[in-house]
Parts: sequence; C-alpha cells; structure tokens
Amino acid sequence: MTLFCLSFMAVRAQGVQIKNSAIDVLYRGVKNPVSIVSCSNDGVPSISNGAKIYSGTVSGFEGQYVVEITDPNVKSVTISVGEVSTQFKVLELPIPAITIAGYRGGEEIPKSVFTNNTQLDAVIDNVNFPFKDVEYTVTQYSYMTEANGITSSHVVNGNKLTEELLKDIKKKRSGDKIMFIGIKVATPAGPRNAPGFVAELK
Repeated sequence: MTLFCLSFMAVRAQGVQIKNSAIDVLYRGVKNPVSIVSCSNDGVPSISNGAKIYSGTVSGFEGQYVVEITDPNVKSVTISVGEVSTQFKVLELPIPAITIAGYRGGEEIPKSVFTNNTQLDAVIDNVNFPFKDVEYTVTQYSYMTEANGITSSHVVNGNKLTEELLKDIKKKRSGDKIMFIGIKVATPAGPRNAPGFVAELK
C-alpha cells in the first residue's frame, strides 16, 4: 500500500490516500508546498505542463516538495507519482484591499492622518489565503479632485501621497470625500488592478 499525500487535497484512489488539512488549490506567484509520503518506491513525482515541481520546503508548511506555476494561462495542473495522480486548480493571488494608515474605504478618516507622510498600502483581505508573508505594493494611482463643479484626476506613480495632493486634502472639510481610482499593484505574480478607495474626512 502506498500513502501519497499532496498538500491541500483529500482523496482516496487505488488504495492510495491523498490528504491535507488546508485548501485544494495552487496559487500563481508563490511557492506551493507539497507533501508526498510513499511506503514503496513509486519513483519521483512529475507534473503536467504549466508548472514545475522540485525538492524543497516552504517556511511555515510541512512538505518536502515545492510547486511553482510557470504558465500564466494554465487553469489546473496534475501531479503524478507512479500510477497515482491528483489534479489541482490554479488560482490567481487574492485581489488586494487598499488602506491608508490602516483605514479602509468607506470609513471616516481624520484629516490629521494625511499629515504623517501617508501612503497607499495594498493588503490581502482573504482570511483563507494560507501564505501570510506575501506582499503587494501600490505602483500607481489617480487622485480625484473637484473645482468649480469639474472633476479631474491626477495620476501619481508610486504609493506616496504627494505634496500637491496633501495641500488639496487640507482644503477639504469634514464630510468631504477622498477618492483614489485606477490603482495598480505589484504582486509576486505580476501587476494587478486594485479596487478604488473612497472615504470621508471626519
């Protein structure tokens, strides 16, 4: 009998047990831990096109193999050992949420928050996402302004709030809206678009 364990899966087939207590998907842009335990010599594991598997470990996880997705378009991959194979869905990294000094869109933000060299941060909101050390960085955004009834946007590269932008915020009153759109984020799997950020001044 062969015991064959792949991270994030629970299946029985051909007297082979495949199990783990986490989730049953693989993510692009990260090293996915895979655990394979065999009581007999079934050979080295192989993987279908669009990914690679190799010996190694991922910090914080059990498993002696690592899977990385190499094809940006592949939707699933199959890992095989001997006659046993298991298919995994491939997902994008979670869409980030945008925060400013810990405040989220829809909240009221004191004007004083914007005097402390504030920046836009991109965080992962998905509580089921297992990789806690994945980091996103805002690379571009547009700040919306209104003057004489005309709305316009100012594109800013990077994640910092510029002096020009801060001067405009200082002119606003309690209840006025702060709005950022067109937010672009760098992730380990490549650039992503993030949802806009709208909040009111206290």
